[in-house]
Amino acid sequence: MRIATRAFDARHLSRSPSSKSSSSSSFLIIFGLVFVVLFGSCTTQILAAADINDDDPTNLLVWESRAALPLGVGRHHPITFANATHGFVLTGSTLQSSYTSDFLIYEEATNKWTDVSGTNSAFPGIARSFGYGVTATSNNCNNDNDSTTNTKAYLGFGAGDSGQRFTDWWEFDMSTHNWKRLAEFPGNGRKHPAINFVEPVGEIHVGLGDGNGGNYNDWWSYSIANDEWQQLADFPSSPRHHPFYFSIDTDSYVGFGHSSSYIERDLYRYDSLERTWNREEDFASYAIGGDINSTDTFSSAIGRNSVALPVTTEARVAGTQFAITGSCNNSDNQQTYGFILSGDGDDHGYMETGEFHVFNPMTSEDEYSSAWYSLPPHPGFSRWAPGSFVLQGSSQVYMIGGYDRRMGILYADMWTINLDPLFDDDGGMVSDNATYDIYSSSF
Repeated sequence: MRIATRAFDARHLSRSPSSKSSSSSSFLIIFGLVFVVLFGSCTTQILAAADINDDDPTNLLVWESRAALPLGVGRHHPITFANATHGFVLTGSTLQSSYTSDFLIYEEATNKWTDVSGTNSAFPGIARSFGYGVTATSNNCNNDNDSTTNTKAYLGFGAGDSGQRFTDWWEFDMSTHNWKRLAEFPGNGRKHPAINFVEPVGEIHVGLGDGNGGNYNDWWSYSIANDEWQQLADFPSSPRHHPFYFSIDTDSYVGFGHSSSYIERDLYRYDSLERTWNREEDFASYAIGGDINSTDTFSSAIGRNSVALPVTTEARVAGTQFAITGSCNNSDNQQTYGFILSGDGDDHGYMETGEFHVFNPMTSEDEYSSAWYSLPPHPGFSRWAPGSFVLQGSSQVYMIGGYDRRMGILYADMWTINLDPLFDDDGGMVSDNATYDIYSSSF
């Protein structure tokens, strides 16, 4: 089932920055979060959501704490990626150093971190922050090893201690831990770019960001097979840095971010086959069911789409993002969704919750089209520049670190949420039987 196109223009609706005053409940949540990070290894479940209309408690979306980064060192702007068993956190900024070459590996099975910075696995590039990396997210559920790119991560860019804006480009094999330097990016060096792995066509798209020339709106394609870069048609809107981005099938999505004048809320889709840009609806995120307090089904939600108001239309910047295809546990539904998580709001300040939104790109020949939906926020206030990764072949999301502007804390914690309920076998996020409720639990 598809979600109907909305009949009203939400383009000018946004939350006033004055509404960002803190509440006692938000303070209690963040206090509990700090307590967990500093004083215990207990597993916390908080802000559960998305009950899929049965009595199975595993069908709740629940944020849970996991092992914090080694030595409790907080970090923002790390490069993050994952294979099926391990998450990788590289470089980024800490309170001790604005630019690092730290390389940390998380093992999901043991919930433990290993620092490989001083080993043969160490990153051979210059210390940095504000860089980015990608890896294949394809499930490869049959373990047929047909795609060697499933073991490879690609990364680069960022800023260095001497004012550098990097153009280097690297391949890291997550199985052998071997590094390989690839063809240099031929455009301007930059930090804060968008970077999408478009797996069906074997390309990685890179563009936008900011460098010594200010904000950029160029767009490039890297061919993995040929180790070559090609410049594509420019992004058709304002130059900007720190956008949100993700890829779905053969399309690259990019938008939001910080232009010279505004925090943006537009979204564009680059069609890799037609080599064309297409504008999507400006950001407006709805409660699943149409009302945050509703227990109605998707069927009735669709019926009132023309009058339902969004939960938020706020522009945003500097969060984290990813795309997920139905996991090996839900192999009957291989729909891909895009996700944006946390970040700053329309005044480049904190948002009162760690907002989490899912983009459903499903379109068809009828009147229905793509839409955004709100998911349970991560604990506490929103965070500037956290990292995230999703284990290959799963819907298990991990969020790491980031800076809480409201509390003045650079976090070293890690939180995880399993999104399998969005990919149920009855049709995924838009099944007729899905409802949306919000729960909270104490520490």
